[in-house]
Amino acid sequence: HSVKQTTDGGYIITVETDSYGSGNTDVWLIKTDSNGDSLWTKIYGGSSTDIGRSVAQTIDGGYIITGYSSSISTNDYYDLWLIKTDSNGDSLWTKGFGGDHWEFGYSVEQTTDGGYIVTGYTESFGNGSSDVWLLKTDSNGDSLWSKTFGGSSTDLGYSVKQTQDNG
Repeated sequence: HSVKQTTDGGYIITVETDSYGSGNTDVWLIKTDSNGDSLWTKIYGGSSTDIGRSVAQTIDGGYIITGYSSSISTNDYYDLWLIKTDSNGDSLWTKGFGGDHWEFGYSVEQTTDGGYIVTGYTESFGNGSSDVWLLKTDSNGDSLWSKTFGGSSTDLGYSVKQTQDNG
């Protein structure tokens, strides 16, 4: 679902896999060199469905992944999921965000304050059947604020970038 070039000239890739892991579908993180040869791979997930949609390298050399998970949800729906790893892909922390319905994370990037900005959509909060969800966290993945955008029908957020004025 997502590939980014890393500071060493290689690539970091997040996909979903049914072949490896412990659940129906798990997040698969792949680190390659500049030729695309695999250096390491990691699997994240539980006994249900877990999907990674976006990955970014962090200022400490690690990675941040967003997606969605039914393994961490307290109901039968997906929660937006953040996974922070070190430079070897070992999980440092994971955080889930959600309500009584579906929540999806589609894009994440680290902000200049060391935290993270995530977008996707929510069916638990907002005005319509689904609304764009913008979530800001600190460097530990703890929520600082969230905003929804949308009308009475379906509204989805697929990409987010911090602007030069820190917006």
